[in-house]
This record gives sequence, structure tokens and C-alpha cells, in this order.
Amino acid sequence: MKNIYYLIVILILAVSEMAQAQWEGQKFISGSASLMFSNSNPDLQKSSNNYGYSFNVGLGKFKTSTRASGWNLNTSLSGSKQNFTTYNNGVPTNNEKNGINGLGVGVGHFWQFYKHFNDKVGIFVGPDVSFRYDNSSQYSNSGDGVSLIKTKTDVVSLSAGLSAGLYYKLSDKWWITGNIAVSNFVNTNYTILKSGLDNRDYDVSQKTFNYEFSPSFQFPSVGFGVRYFL
Repeated sequence: MKNIYYLIVILILAVSEMAQAQWEGQKFISGSASLMFSNSNPDLQKSSNNYGYSFNVGLGKFKTSTRASGWNLNTSLSGSKQNFTTYNNGVPTNNEKNGINGLGVGVGHFWQFYKHFNDKVGIFVGPDVSFRYDNSSQYSNSGDGVSLIKTKTDVVSLSAGLSAGLYYKLSDKWWITGNIAVSNFVNTNYTILKSGLDNRDYDVSQKTFNYEFSPSFQFPSVGFGVRYFL
């Protein structure tokens, strides 16, 4: 009877090792996307809307059955249709601003360490570093309501973080992945902010450098993606 138990244990361990060994050397591409749209159409005011997207694509490789690394590329875009009312000698004038007002692009490197519970389900955790550039333009009314102020912001950021997630194997080629926790514990950014009256050159410029250290996790941090093995 004991020999049978030993044989069962050996078979379970062998199957587990085979399930893990199949990942070593495999390359994969992963991705996630989000879309946003909102619309406001009040009775006594002109309609406005906001829209945007965010895409993230990663290319990685399993160095061993439990360790992978690779590169991420992400991009985002936002736009809107907004209406601002200014008053010149008490006469209201509507100013419509319509178009793209934000754009971002980034690149990063990640390392992931896996625990495979079986041939279908597992978890992963690992650090990452990223470099990103963001540009945005915003409008607002001046304090006296006479003029419209435009503000342009350029931000270059470098960050390091830690994330954790899980996966479910749909087939030999496809995984579904989900984030369960994230921490951006180091973040540095250099910001150039310019502002001025609309339809004129920028007359105010401000440059700042910020550093933030925040060793804490956000639970939960839900996000889903797909992974395809090449």
C-alpha cells in the first residue's frame, strides 16, 4: 500500500514538472486596452464630450519555467469637445474647443516570477521600470471671465514598481491574465508648464522636478489582458 502512495506522489510531481517545463524558452506577446467616452447634453447649454483610449503591448520570454522578462510599450490619447463662455463688456461669447488634448507614450522593462498551481492556473509577481512622455492641453476661464486661458503641460517621467497577477490558460496559445495588486514605489518626473491667453503666445513658463517614494500596494488593482504564445 505504501508503494502505491509513493508511486502516486512521484507521478504527481512528474506531471507538475512536465507542466512547468513546457514554458521554458517560450516567447509571448500580451496586450490590454481600454476605451473611454462620455457625453453631456444639458437642456440650457451646448453639448460636450470626452473620449480616449489606452493601449499596452508587451513582448516577453520565459527564461526558465518560473521566470520571464520582456518589454512593454504603451500609448494613450484623449480628446474632448468643450464650451467656454467669456464676457466682453457684459456680452457673452461662446468658445468651442474641439479636438485631441492629450497624448502619451511609454516604454518599460519587466521581470516576472511564476508559481504554477497546475497546467491551467498560476500567479506571478515581479518588478518593472518604465520611461514615459505625456503632453496635454487644457482651457479655462480667467478670473474675471473676460478671457480664455490655455495651459500646455509636458511631462517626462521615470518610475519603478512592483505588480502581481494571475493567469488562466485557455489553450496552448492563449492565456487570460489579470492584475491583482500594483505598487509604483519610485516615481520621478520633470514637468514644463506653459500658459497664456488663447490665440496668443505663451507668456508664463514653469519648470518643476518631482520625486516620490511610496512603498505601498494598491489592493485590488483590477485589470485584464490576453497573452498569445508565439
